[in-house]
Amino acid sequence: MSNTFFSAADLSGLPEQSLVVIGFSGGADSTALAHWLSGKLSPQRILLAHVNHMLRGEEAERDEAAAEAFARQMGLRFAVLREDVKALAAKRGMGLEECGREVRYDFFHSLAAGENDRILTAHHAEDNMETMLLNLCRGAGLDGLCGIPKSRGKVLRPLLRVSRKEIEAYCGFYQLPYVTDSSNFSDEFARNRLRLEVIPVLREINPKVSQAFSQAAELLEADRDFLEKEGEKLLEASRGRYGLSVVRLLQAEAAPLSCALKQWLESLGCGRLEKKHLDAVTGCLKQGGAVSLPGGLTVRRSQGVLSAFGKKEPEPFFLPVKPGKTPLPGGKLLLLEEKELPFGERKQKVHNLLFKNALDYDIITGNLTARSRLPGDRFSPPGRGVSKSLKQLFQECGVPPEQRKSAVLLEWNGKLVFCEGAGASRGFQVTEQTRRALFVTIRQETADDCNLKNGSMRRSVGICEEGKEG
Repeated sequence: MSNTFFSAADLSGLPEQSLVVIGFSGGADSTALAHWLSGKLSPQRILLAHVNHMLRGEEAERDEAAAEAFARQMGLRFAVLREDVKALAAKRGMGLEECGREVRYDFFHSLAAGENDRILTAHHAEDNMETMLLNLCRGAGLDGLCGIPKSRGKVLRPLLRVSRKEIEAYCGFYQLPYVTDSSNFSDEFARNRLRLEVIPVLREINPKVSQAFSQAAELLEADRDFLEKEGEKLLEASRGRYGLSVVRLLQAEAAPLSCALKQWLESLGCGRLEKKHLDAVTGCLKQGGAVSLPGGLTVRRSQGVLSAFGKKEPEPFFLPVKPGKTPLPGGKLLLLEEKELPFGERKQKVHNLLFKNALDYDIITGNLTARSRLPGDRFSPPGRGVSKSLKQLFQECGVPPEQRKSAVLLEWNGKLVFCEGAGASRGFQVTEQTRRALFVTIRQETADDCNLKNGSMRRSVGICEEGKEG
């Protein structure tokens, strides 16, 4: 009989060798998950992580003690975090549920710090159904109607297609002790009202309603994934130096356009996006102007480009640079690459746009200086016989106004030799006589450039191994 349990469970995405952190409340769901997984993995790989939200007094203390006792009984490692979520929520200006969730996942991620470590939660089919209904009540789109994702980053939810009834049957079959959270029966939370009042009615209509919702979620996920890929294609096709091409975006259908804009804004750190925000950005795209978004981001349509910028003024900078990588203020990275140019290559390609962002390095001795814009700066474009103010130059090159203050300039011996967006200045461009060229690339800095590692939240936790006090 035991082999018939959890046939719909999914452990894909779990590396063969890694730490597995289980979000462990001590309730039926997480108890069944921990017990089931202990039959598939070595105990050394499993860590039960319990969060005491300190919201239910003695009951919360009881749950913590029961969770630790279960871990000891199973010979599994145990970690606990005690956090006054009510006080923290008030301090952060958040709701209790939202704050509690943030605390839990921060804790889980701090324990699963390794690249291949994973976090498993015991969300099941009824949890997913409740989420889909809640999102529907809030007017969610396709993404919200897909419910809880089966995986997100390091988080896996193997029981998402398993019913609560099957979980309870599993606990009964193995006589597993578990606790019941009394707050699950409070009508204070919308999710509880759905569980206690709405879903029983739906189950009268269809006894297998949770399976029906799971099936609907899978169908909707396939549609969502297709649209997201179309959005990614549109986004890549629309990218330019200063933002997104208005002409290219306006050629797209509404659904992939919305996906592309959402992906773009999220990549820029714009969180809590709602339909009204995407509608506002779409309106800006079609009609012009600017719109403010959560996170202090502003989107503007200007000179055929849809660009985004923050409220913070870019920092002025002035620093010597040499071949190689140089991080600049504002999150940009300057790459200077020296290259020998054989005569045949110079003769063949010197008029090609490949040399627009290259300097004649035979002329330049010593270090260049990378700096920001200064009042009175003027620039002499090659082959023009004139000098222009940077304002004139930026207008001519189509640089959006909000990005002009952060433009990178290169100076040598008091002369501007390069301007981001315009290229080399007159007298410093590559010619047929150039033997050494210095290629200039300016792009946004990435985590790999900084050699960053995913940090983890440092918290004081107690860890017990096989009943030993941590």
